Parts: sequence; structure tokens; C-alpha cells
Amino acid sequence: MKKFSYLLLVVLLLTACSSDGGSDESSDAELVMEDSGGQPGLSNNQAEMNDSKMEEVESIEEESSETDNVEDVESVEDRKIIYNANFQLESESFDDMITFLENQTDSYQGYIVTSNYSNHEEEKQRLGSLTIRIPAERFQDFIAMVEDGNLKILDKSVSGEDVTEQFVDLSSRLKSKKVVEERLLSFMEDAEKTEDLLKISNDLADVQEDIEQLTGKIKYLENQSDFATIHMELVERKVDMPSVQDESLTTWEKTQEQFLKSIQTLLSIASAIFVFLVGNAPVLILLSVIGIIIYFSVKRNIPKKDS
Repeated sequence: MKKFSYLLLVVLLLTACSSDGGSDESSDAELVMEDSGGQPGLSNNQAEMNDSKMEEVESIEEESSETDNVEDVESVEDRKIIYNANFQLESESFDDMITFLENQTDSYQGYIVTSNYSNHEEEKQRLGSLTIRIPAERFQDFIAMVEDGNLKILDKSVSGEDVTEQFVDLSSRLKSKKVVEERLLSFMEDAEKTEDLLKISNDLADVQEDIEQLTGKIKYLENQSDFATIHMELVERKVDMPSVQDESLTTWEKTQEQFLKSIQTLLSIASAIFVFLVGNAPVLILLSVIGIIIYFSVKRNIPKKDS
């Protein structure tokens, strides 16, 4: 009985000790959880702030791009159209054709981009090419002027490409990129850690590179749509000389023609004789010397007759 009572007392003491230890551990654990959960560390706070800022930047870019794109497409009044034209022109006077086109280009407030001219000696014909830029609002007037002028049109093609939607899209993307650039600059001012500064700097560099590319594309579309491009191939008309055998010639004209032919024949004969004599002069001189020697030798050997 005493042994049983002793054992029961030991069990009760052990149970009491274990319950006290568990309560202490649980209270310590709760205290730790309160410290860690109720007051989170600065690094976690900063990470969450950076993530929220990046999400804010992305949402700003997407929302502004979509909104501006819809609004700008609906509000565009002046369409952005790139006009191009190609002509092949012919004229009897090549110089007059060049002068005429250059003067008309100036009068239409345009300018010459390239000009190339060449002479074909065999065909006795001159060729050339001319590329000019004309303000888009005067493009149709210039085309009508060429068609109504004295130049013969051998070939013609006119085309136009509407780039309004592409222009609006690029403008909207540029606007949203600039908004993102401003936000990143403000984030950079608030950043305290070197790691955050480096990340924001890299993102800012990418955005600024996109801004430069978009600006270049927009300027190109503006230039192409503001001025039309006209390329012209220029050909001088080859004039065939009338035949001298035309039956409509008068008697006097026929006499002149025959006289000129006779003179030409004499000149040809004289030219042939001159070429023969000069070209064969060494041989002729040698033969002449030999002939003279033979002549005097024979003459010396012939006896003289008494008078």
C-alpha cells in the first residue's frame, strides 16, 4: 500500500512539471509569433513595397496605352497617308525636260533628293532619273501638272499607304512609356538600398531606350506622310533624220545632193591616194632609188650616136 501511494505521488509530480513546461513553451511560442508577426522585419516590408511599385508601373503602362489608343484613334482627323508615284517620261529636248521639272519642283515647294543623267553615244540618246519630295497636300496637283504637260508619259503608277493606326499606336506607346519613366524616376528618389537603385536604373534604361526607338519611328512616319515621294525615269526621244532619197526633193535640192556626193567621192579618192602614198612611202622611195640607178646604168651603157 505504501509502495502504491509513493508511486502515485511520483506520477502526479511528473504530470504537474510537464504541464508547467508546456505552458511556458506555448507562452514563449506565442510571444515569438507576436513579435515576428505583429512587427515584420524591414527587408520583407521593402520587398513588398518594391513589388507593389513594379505592379503599379506595369498597370499604369497597360491602362494608359489601351485608353490612349482608343481615344486617339477615334479623335484622329488628319489621316497619315504615305504617297508614292513612279513615272517614265519622254521628251525631244532632254535639257528642257530637266529644267521644267526642276522649276516645277521649286514652285510646288518641294526638293530634289537624287538626280542621275547619262549619255548613250551609240544610240545618240540621253537618259536620267530624278527623285523628288513634294508636300502631301500638293501631291495630286503635281501629278495633274505632269499629266497635262508637254512631256510624254510612257508609264505611270501612283500608290498610297494609310499608316494612321500605326502612328496612333506608336504615339500611345510613347506616351505610356514616358509615364513609366516619370514613375521610375520618382521611385529612384525614394530608394534607399543600392540593390533597389540598381534594379530601378536598369528598368529606367530599358524604358528610355524604348522611348528613343518609338520617337524615331514616329518621326519617320511623320516625314514620309508629310512629303510624297515621286521617282521619274527620263528618256530623250530619238529623232530620226529624214532620208536624202526623199522623192519630194526639188531639182535644186537634188543638184545639191549630187554635187555633194561628187565632192565626197573625190575627197574619198584623194584620201585613199594620200593614205597609200604616205603609208607606203618607205617602199616607194626604195623602189624609186633602185629605178633611178637602173635607168642611169642602162643609159651609160648605150653608145652615143654620132650627130
